[in-house]
Amino acid sequence: MSLKIILEVIPHEKQRLNEQGDWWWDGDTLQVRASELGDWRYNFLLLAHEMDEAVFCRYNHITTTMVDQDQIWASQHPEIENNPDSFSGYPGSCLQVQHNDALALEWIRSRILGVNWQDYGDAYSAYEPKLEKPKTMQEFMNEEADEANN
Repeated sequence: MSLKIILEVIPHEKQRLNEQGDWWWDGDTLQVRASELGDWRYNFLLLAHEMDEAVFCRYNHITTTMVDQDQIWASQHPEIENNPDSFSGYPGSCLQVQHNDALALEWIRSRILGVNWQDYGDAYSAYEPKLEKPKTMQEFMNEEADEANN
């Protein structure tokens, strides 16, 4: 089995799920998108986090659809975001362990690259939701095809 990974930094308003980072599998191709954060190191950290998370999820049989549904549900429940019993995210998330493992690697990479974790977090948190509802995968793929044809 071959594996192809496509990593892209894009304007935040082009994100599929209104998250700073996003990933999905298209067969054996992993698509990863990160919102432009203003520093190449921040962009790298976010892309690497999303890539790690996607691979860890795939290994554990957690699908893109499962993660999308989880993210949509979480976006509708802001009370879970600051749960002190959770390293990041919320207990019960289908990708809690995979996200936290990716976050641990992200922290290590940030230290190696001389990134101040608080500054990186501030850049990441600068984006407020801009979409009324997340796009479906089909809507997103149609937009991508339209852009490629123009």
